[in-house]
Amino acid sequence: MQQAIKLTLAALAAGAIGQAAHGRELQAYAGVVAGIAQGSGGPFACATSGPTIGNGWFAGLTLPTEGFAGCSLGGGIDNRSALSGPLVAAQTGGGAVSGGSYGGSARARAGYWSLGVQADGTMTGATSPFTYHQSAAFARFADTLTLSAPGIATGTAGVIDFSFLIEGALTSLPNPPYSQQGDIALGIRVGGGSSGPWYAFLGTVINDNLPFVRGGSSGLPGGFVLAPGSLSGSASVRSTAGFGFQWGVPFQVEVALLTSVYPCCNGATVAAGFLDTARLDGIRAGTAAGLVDGFSVVAESGAQLGPQGLAPIPEPAPAAMLLAGLAALAGHGRLRRLTRRT
Repeated sequence: MQQAIKLTLAALAAGAIGQAAHGRELQAYAGVVAGIAQGSGGPFACATSGPTIGNGWFAGLTLPTEGFAGCSLGGGIDNRSALSGPLVAAQTGGGAVSGGSYGGSARARAGYWSLGVQADGTMTGATSPFTYHQSAAFARFADTLTLSAPGIATGTAGVIDFSFLIEGALTSLPNPPYSQQGDIALGIRVGGGSSGPWYAFLGTVINDNLPFVRGGSSGLPGGFVLAPGSLSGSASVRSTAGFGFQWGVPFQVEVALLTSVYPCCNGATVAAGFLDTARLDGIRAGTAAGLVDGFSVVAESGAQLGPQGLAPIPEPAPAAMLLAGLAALAGHGRLRRLTRRT
């Protein structure tokens, strides 16, 4: 009896693990933190901090373990998740720092295969090891895909890479006396789990130096223009990870776009504007024999995907729009006649 119970529990656990490896989800996170950490729990209060988004991403605000209220910090976090979207999170906030204040905002937009983030902050005071001055945004989706193609048997080992169009701007001006930084990144993870993602795109601006643009992808720097203290423009970047999957077998894909800005001191501003940005514009898939053309993609989210990426939402045809307008006018005329009769 006990052995049967153990086997049943093991089967349930295996089923739960299998379910966790698939599925769909949207997440939109926006946060701002400001102030000088001051705890009441002894000399080491508010001395330990870490990121507020884990599970392999290690993103979001960096906060003391005691939190906002426990360390007398201003700001807040808007963290949302849903199965359908688009999903939007927004946060503004600020707080006093030595000799002034920090104020900032963050916004995230999460849709299936289309993400956007924005964050900005301005300091009018000085920084210190206990000063928190950060704005951060994080947009993520998880979707389950099944790829098939004529002549390829179910279970055949395959490799896949994804291409995203990224566009926006990241600025860090003017030149401050201390180091300040802004970051933007696009990460991809295939197969579930909490392992670290493959960062296909990473952009960093420090002070008014030339930015760093890098990542595990082709297509960089693309159309991005690099100037002292800023990067702006766009690029279509394709991951070079060669993620493994099986043809005809569902597998999970997670993609996240994240940004964080740290203005350092009096008069300094850092801003990241990538709110209308990371959109899937291509999928490359193959087998050990080479690339495969003409494959089909089924997404659990219902997104219309294919080798050319995310299909655009069709706009109403002119004729259909005209017919709809005529129908509305006819309905309005009938309503006026009925009103006169009564």
